[in-house]
Amino acid sequence: MSVLSGLVTLALIVVAGLYVWQRLSPLELEGVTVAVPRPAVSRCDVTVDVVATVRTNGRGGVIRYQWFRSDAPPGAVLTERVGRGQRVATLTLRWTFSGVGSTSETATVNIVEPAPVSSGTAVSYRCRAS
Repeated sequence: MSVLSGLVTLALIVVAGLYVWQRLSPLELEGVTVAVPRPAVSRCDVTVDVVATVRTNGRGGVIRYQWFRSDAPPGAVLTERVGRGQRVATLTLRWTFSGVGSTSETATVNIVEPAPVSSGTAVSYRCRAS
């Protein structure tokens, strides 16, 4: 009977340990990509969404990040709270272009926390005079 009792106790300890480990393990990033879903090419006076898709391990936590635009000083450090079980977070930069002409710029997201990583993409604008 003491062997069975010992096995039950060991099983309970293992289950409790796994539960605590899952609850306490930190948020980790598995990848970051940046894209422009609707480019501004051949459209005038538009606001373009630059979207960073952050893949996580599904643990809850906070992502601290900063956007860098090639035409401006660095943006403020922002936060995005990720819920437990959430494997994807979307971070959006809204970039407004106006006037006639064309430009090719770069947008880069710099993840500060939980681990430093960055990813960027080209952002183009072209507006022809009518």
